[in-house]
Amino acid sequence: MKQPLTGVDFSAYLKAFGHLVRFPALIVAPLLMTVVGVLVQQIFGNSGGVLGGITGGIAGLLVFLLDSFGFGVAMIIADDIWRHGKGSFENGWEEGKRRGGGILLAAIGFNFILFVAGYAGSLIGPLAIVLIAAAAFFFIYTIAAAAIGGIPGGAALQVSLERARANPVPTLVLLIVTLVVYVFLGTLFVPVQISALLQPYNFTGTTIIDSLISAVTRAIALSYVALVTAKVYSDLSFGRRNS
Repeated sequence: MKQPLTGVDFSAYLKAFGHLVRFPALIVAPLLMTVVGVLVQQIFGNSGGVLGGITGGIAGLLVFLLDSFGFGVAMIIADDIWRHGKGSFENGWEEGKRRGGGILLAAIGFNFILFVAGYAGSLIGPLAIVLIAAAAFFFIYTIAAAAIGGIPGGAALQVSLERARANPVPTLVLLIVTLVVYVFLGTLFVPVQISALLQPYNFTGTTIIDSLISAVTRAIALSYVALVTAKVYSDLSFGRRNS
């Protein structure tokens, strides 16, 4: 029987760092997908004019779907780690492929909601970020529901909405950690700092190299977020308190 989650398990956020070091298999799928995403951007993102806008939009969606699939596979592995103390890339990848359709449908639904929130927000100016944050808050468990719960794509949105509404505090903490680790550190701050450090050695300065550095940092950040999201989602859904 499902047990309600009370409070926030802050220890899980600390333990996740140790799991990330002990189980490098977590990083493989996100890294593979982010690197493929770099190639997609190089192929489709260099056109100019109207065509460039169209292909750039397609590339952006493909990159999001690739990242989402890698994220889903990492969460499957992470769930095994929390429950059994071990996880393998092979099992996670096979399970991810089996649930791939649901994961991608869930990702498309999540992306569409964020797009609508962003578009609606652009019409009202300063409140845009509020709408996007609200959408991310309520649907943050969408991909977890598809990857871990095996819930079909569309229904995963409803499951996420229910979990977030019933458990606002753990969800808010997860959202803040996700924004700090993935958006700020993994996507913005760390890759810029690494590029700056390597620049005197002529290792950076080209779009492809800088993009690959960003791909690596995003993959590591995404793997950590997969660990904590899997833990919180499992606690909310099944009442588990695993180490």
